[in-house]
Amino acid sequence: MKIIIVLHSMKSGGAERHALQLMRGLRARGHEALYAGPMDGWLGQQLSADGFGGIDLPLVGLYDLPSITRLALYARRVGADLIHGHLTRGAWYAGLAAKLAGLPSVATAHSDNAGKHFGRARRIIAVSQAVADFLQRRGYDAARIRMVHHGIADIATHLPAHIRDTTRHELGLPPDEACLLMAARIVPAKGHDTALKALALLKDTRWTLLLAGDHEGDLGPQMQALAQTLGIAGRVRFLGLREDVPALLKASDVLLAPSRREALSLTLLEASACSLPIVATRVGGIGEVVEDGASGFLVPPDDPAALAAALAPLLGDPALRARCGARARQRFEAGFTENAMFDKTIAVYREACGE
Repeated sequence: MKIIIVLHSMKSGGAERHALQLMRGLRARGHEALYAGPMDGWLGQQLSADGFGGIDLPLVGLYDLPSITRLALYARRVGADLIHGHLTRGAWYAGLAAKLAGLPSVATAHSDNAGKHFGRARRIIAVSQAVADFLQRRGYDAARIRMVHHGIADIATHLPAHIRDTTRHELGLPPDEACLLMAARIVPAKGHDTALKALALLKDTRWTLLLAGDHEGDLGPQMQALAQTLGIAGRVRFLGLREDVPALLKASDVLLAPSRREALSLTLLEASACSLPIVATRVGGIGEVVEDGASGFLVPPDDPAALAAALAPLLGDPALRARCGARARQRFEAGFTENAMFDKTIAVYREACGE
């Protein structure tokens, strides 16, 4: 099959990383994947470096008629079988262009709070059951929705055995001190403020928090100021954007994910693959990954006291961390591998084309 992936974004995020992974997986399985979107964004640059073809489209707002027309003509010219849009804007343009080109379209919903513009897709992929349930509440026919969990490569098997010691040494982390990691954009939805307030309640416990994310944009400066106000600035490392998240996961002891909303975070899957216990909020699709009391602990959002209470036993008990991490690894192997995701996604494509 020849599939055009449509996604408008300039920065690196979960949807972009997923699209890149999907296109690589499709190519490895003998399909041709092409990209339609801004070529000067992170995803466009990554795909160009990987040798993927595509068309540079600005996709300005929702009514960029030249982009719609050019996408439809491009799809006809290259002989595409299907157009696959990601997020609401990608779904909107994929649906319109596919109709003009006489082709089927598929849309992936990555969020459990954005449900517009998926109506033209023959099949809607929901990245978690929480997203599928949300779409049905918004009136979409359940017969058109297919739940396909994100899946990732087994990153743990590709890391050198010494990566934990090496990375901790580079970061200046004591070998016997518990290290927590948050790898997420520093934006309100991710709950960095909740994490900092919770850890401020655990000042008598030894810990270091690593924050991998742009600390100069979004809420980065505010979170640095908050850490200072809470008296924990010396124990919080603002690392900036990092391309070595797997190494940071292996160097850490607990993953923190105190999100206010989350469809299904790839970082949760990466942590599970690396046998890392997870303390997260009970929102969206997080509970589909984290088994409360077994692979980690789930708490309500915006509750620093509950988050601190869940963290305390893990910080003080390496054996508990090991048990939870082992269970997290089992859950990854059982349902969140990239091969399973590729197979299910291609099956959705065949359904859409078959109709």
